[in-house]
Amino acid sequence: MISRRHLLALCPSLLIAPRMSFAQAAEPGPFVSEFAQKGIVEILAAKIANAEKQTRFRAMFTNYFDLPAIGRFVLGRYTRTVKPEEMNSFSPLFEDVIVYTWSRRFSEYNGQTLKVGASTPDGDDGAIVKSTIVGNAGESFAVDWRLRKRPDGWKIVDVIVAGVSMAITYRQEYTTLIAQQGGFSGLLAQLQKQVGELKAAQPA
Repeated sequence: MISRRHLLALCPSLLIAPRMSFAQAAEPGPFVSEFAQKGIVEILAAKIANAEKQTRFRAMFTNYFDLPAIGRFVLGRYTRTVKPEEMNSFSPLFEDVIVYTWSRRFSEYNGQTLKVGASTPDGDDGAIVKSTIVGNAGESFAVDWRLRKRPDGWKIVDVIVAGVSMAITYRQEYTTLIAQQGGFSGLLAQLQKQVGELKAAQPA
């Protein structure tokens, strides 16, 4: 049985499509379906080194997720007080945490499939795409993808697994760290430490 936290790590790695253009999927449901299929073929099932998987995963995340918007949501009220140079330090660290944390889960992929269901509007410029991850033993987990329409196409702003939001999980964690570590500089120090540890623990 895969834990919900592991699923939060595994789900975005089911959606990796470094060479796909948003123009290939103008609707949210087909966008998620095509994205998932390419991800399984080009990364999870690909016979390539973990370093190359990380490179492709980073390309996916920066191209297909709205990282600036996610970062602002994660920081919540602190976005009003954070200095530009502090945000410039936070953004690459946040990206590194995601890439190194989730790339450690690539080895846990053993043939799970993503079945995409209906999509529903989410505000004026968004959609939520419902899907289900089905494991080899028949177990299944509900996954919702929150998308926003940007000038260059759809962008993912959150992944919700069995009711657990990726964005909210990070927001709660970082709010606690800011409170416990003496402010935003303390959060940056903890993220730098975490990135170093995650990078050192990466498999070849």
